[in-house]
Amino acid sequence: MIGLAFFVYKRPECTAKVIESIKKNHFEKIYIFQDGLKDEKDRKDWDRVSELIKAINFTETEIHISEQNKGLANSIMAGMDYVFKRHDTAIALEDDALLGEHYKDFMTACFEKYKDDMRVMSISGGNHINVPKDYPYDICYLYRMSSLGFGTWRDRWKGFERDPRILTEILGDPEKSQMLDMAGALKHYVTLSIYKKIDTWATYWALYQINSKAYHIAPKEIQAVDIGRTGNGTNSISATYRFNTVMGRKEGEWKFPDKFFLDERITKSIKKMFSAASPEERYKNYNDILNKWLSLSMTGISLSEYFADKEIDRIYVYGTADIAGHLYDDIYSNVRIESFIVETKTVDLFRGIHVSDMYDDEGLFKSVPIVITPSHSVETIEYIFDKRGIKNSIILINEVVDYLYEKYLR
Repeated sequence: MIGLAFFVYKRPECTAKVIESIKKNHFEKIYIFQDGLKDEKDRKDWDRVSELIKAINFTETEIHISEQNKGLANSIMAGMDYVFKRHDTAIALEDDALLGEHYKDFMTACFEKYKDDMRVMSISGGNHINVPKDYPYDICYLYRMSSLGFGTWRDRWKGFERDPRILTEILGDPEKSQMLDMAGALKHYVTLSIYKKIDTWATYWALYQINSKAYHIAPKEIQAVDIGRTGNGTNSISATYRFNTVMGRKEGEWKFPDKFFLDERITKSIKKMFSAASPEERYKNYNDILNKWLSLSMTGISLSEYFADKEIDRIYVYGTADIAGHLYDDIYSNVRIESFIVETKTVDLFRGIHVSDMYDDEGLFKSVPIVITPSHSVETIEYIFDKRGIKNSIILINEVVDYLYEKYLR
C-alpha cells in the first residue's frame, strides 16, 4: 500500500479542491500534516484548513497538527520520514497539487515497474513541459525532478539530506556537472536556499538525484496539476502561468519504454524553461545595455533609428521594468508600442499603454515584433511563448543597442 502524506497549512480553497481529487483516487489511508501557525493574521484560514482535514470521512486518516511552525521543507522531511517507517513507497502531496482521476493508477504502475531500477530516484504525477505529440511512451526520463505529486521508495529516501555541499561534489565531476546543466538553474535555487530566500526540499532532492547519476520519471499526459501559482504559496511570491498544464486522460494500459533513454527535445525544453541568469550575469547584461545606450543618447542617437532601418513602425515590448520605461521614453514619438507584455500583470497600464499577460488574447497574435527588455531571461520567455503559441518575431534590446553602437560609435 502506498503511503500518502498530505501537507497542508493555510490555503483552504486549494486544500478543499485537492481533498476532492484525493477522494476520486481511492487511497486506503491518508497521513495529513498541518504545519503550525506562523502568523496570527492567518488564523482564520489556518483554522478553516484544520476543519477541512478533520471532516474527511471517505477513507482512514491520521492527522498531525504541529504546535510550532516548522516551515515547508522541515514539515515534508519529517512527514515523509514518519510515513516511510510504515510503507515501502510514499507520496508527498502538497496542498496545491490537484490530482487527476488516474493519478494513483499511474503512480502504482511506476512504483512497481521501477522498484529495482536505481537509475530512477523518483516519480511525479505532473511535469511542466509540453511533450511532443509523437513521443511514443506514457513516461519520460528527466534530469530535473518535479515535486508535483512526488513519490519515491524507502530505499531512495533513506540517503536523502539537504546538504548544499552536494553541489560542490557535483561540480567536481564532469558527467554530473553536465547533468546539472541540463536540469537548469539549480545552482541559483541552492543559493536562494542558503540565504533563506526560499524554503525548499525539492532543490536538494534534485541535487541528490544528480549526485546519484539517476533520473526522475514524469508522465507524458499530466496526472496532477499545480493550482497554487497565485502568489500566496511558501515559495511562489508572484503569480505565474508558466506552469499551467492540462490534465491527461488514460486509455488502456500504461506504455513504458523497454530501454532507458532521454528524448533530446524534452531535455532541451526543460533547460529552457528553468534557465535563470545569476545575479552577476543579470547585472553585467543590464550594465552593458545602459552604458552603450547612454553613449548613444549623449550623441543624439535615438533607438528609434534601429526600427527605421529595419522598416518596423510597430512593436510589442516584453517587460515593464526600468529598461522598458526607458525604451518608451526614447522611441514613443516614432514607433508605436501596441502593448507591454508580462508573464502575469499587476497593473492594466504602463506609461499609459495597455499591459497584456500570457493569457490575454488581445493583440498577442498580430505579426508585430516583440522587443524583449529582460534579455537575460530570453530562453525562459521563448519557452513561455512557445507554450502559449505566440509566434511573433523576437528582438532583444541588446540587439537594438549593439546595432546602433556599432553603426555610430565604433
